[in-house]
Amino acid sequence: MFWVDYLIIVIFLIISFVIGHISSRKEKTLKAHFQSESKLAWFVSGTAMVATTFAADTPLAVTELVYQYGIWGNWIWWYMAIGSLFTVFIFAPLWKRAKVITDLELVSLRYAKKGSQVLRIGKALYLGLFMNVMIMAWVNLAIKKILEVFFPNISSLLLVSLLFLFALVYTSSTGLTGISYIDTFQFFFAMGGCVLLAFFAISSPKIGGIKELISKLPSEKLAFFPEFSTSESPFHYTKFLLLVSVAWWASWYPGAEPGGGGYIAQRILATKNEKEAILSSLWFVVAHYFIRPWPWILVALVSLVLYPNLAPNESGKGFIYVMRDLLPSGFLGLLLASFLAAYLSTIATHLNWGASYLIYDLYKPYIKPNQNDFHYLWITKLIELIFMISSILITFYGLESISGTWSFLIEASAGVGFALVARWFLPVISAWGELVGFVVPLLIHFLGQYFHLWDRNLSILYNTSFTIVLVLVVSYFTKENLDTLKNFYLTVNPPGIFWKTWAEKNNLSIQESNISLSHVFIKVLAGLLILYLGLFLVGKILLLN
Repeated sequence: MFWVDYLIIVIFLIISFVIGHISSRKEKTLKAHFQSESKLAWFVSGTAMVATTFAADTPLAVTELVYQYGIWGNWIWWYMAIGSLFTVFIFAPLWKRAKVITDLELVSLRYAKKGSQVLRIGKALYLGLFMNVMIMAWVNLAIKKILEVFFPNISSLLLVSLLFLFALVYTSSTGLTGISYIDTFQFFFAMGGCVLLAFFAISSPKIGGIKELISKLPSEKLAFFPEFSTSESPFHYTKFLLLVSVAWWASWYPGAEPGGGGYIAQRILATKNEKEAILSSLWFVVAHYFIRPWPWILVALVSLVLYPNLAPNESGKGFIYVMRDLLPSGFLGLLLASFLAAYLSTIATHLNWGASYLIYDLYKPYIKPNQNDFHYLWITKLIELIFMISSILITFYGLESISGTWSFLIEASAGVGFALVARWFLPVISAWGELVGFVVPLLIHFLGQYFHLWDRNLSILYNTSFTIVLVLVVSYFTKENLDTLKNFYLTVNPPGIFWKTWAEKNNLSIQESNISLSHVFIKVLAGLLILYLGLFLVGKILLLN
């Protein structure tokens, strides 16, 4: 690191701060802080979504996957494109019709009072506090590994704390609009840095170009799909098939929630209208699954050649070592700033999103209602400070592997997605049924692993099957209030034969939904063909095959 590297990093931080304050200088209300008063343009909203999912941990996790399995290891997140496309064509317009501030507020629209209160409070604490802090902790872990490589003589705890504090300051002062514009800048900055890194890595004398890189790698590391004739790998074809057939609608994962919840819903709700909501989520899918992956994969392949003996939980550092060893002065600062961009964009969104749950879905309706926005905004700052302290403590005293956390979330949440999707299509789903859908998968997962009840590769299937049965049984015995269901039906106009049948049975005038499920399936299939064929075409060109 030379003075020019440090200068680039400082300039990047200043530009980020200035963009946030210029874009949000007029927004001082609570709704503006968490939802931008529903004025975000689709491009800014969609780019902010993809910037949030591009954290400092993402290239490192991709490197871990390529290091262990090869290119096809990325199916642990590529499969999520299926659910993301359904979000584009079904759930994005439904979220806008619901006119809620947070996606958890939908609970109060969909379910009767007592059950909705328990569910809303429970989800606010579980997702907004526990899961949100855990996500920020593993994002902290990634930037910690990066900083340890570049600044071995400075406390990584101090450096991570200072970076997090910077994100905390601009998040609490700018709100969602400022965060979204900063995210947009940071995404393109970070992607540009990754493209440059891939170029320098492949053209370096240690590699000698793409042909030499390919010649130094085992052929199985270059495969786009797992070898279906063997089950020796812990990520073999059984798990692959379960990911593409079950997990995309059954497992909860931040940024790919079935039904488009979380910060994806937050950004959808922040758009101007239904059309912009669809465009924002569509742009997210294209940028997330098609534009981003290949620079990371190429660098991961280079790291596999240069550092073949890294331990599994340290293999993600191969990406960082490539930066350290192959980048010239000036570009090193640029790449480090790119990682800071990825880190800050994710932390800022999770601070704002998590606080929105604890304020709008817990504190404001149930603890201290009828206060002015000034009061709630100050409580928001306090909550975000608690997030910062908690996540940093977990980072430095609890986590080791990044991609391992991905796998755990996908397996332990299998079944959650059924309730999140079914509530839009099945009138029978109740608040207590959805609550069971959140609690049961985690319990089943731990019981199955502790008592070795089944092969871990089948845990997604067992978790999902048990959860679906329990959600339906509990929902059947805890039916929702008829007036609540009528209000939801008239407000959201959900598609599907079940609501139509329900409306006829309850003497309601039938609302013809403008969302045709048969057309949606055609659009999703077309979208998947374009995404995957385009993704693999680029890979074939880059790998000269």
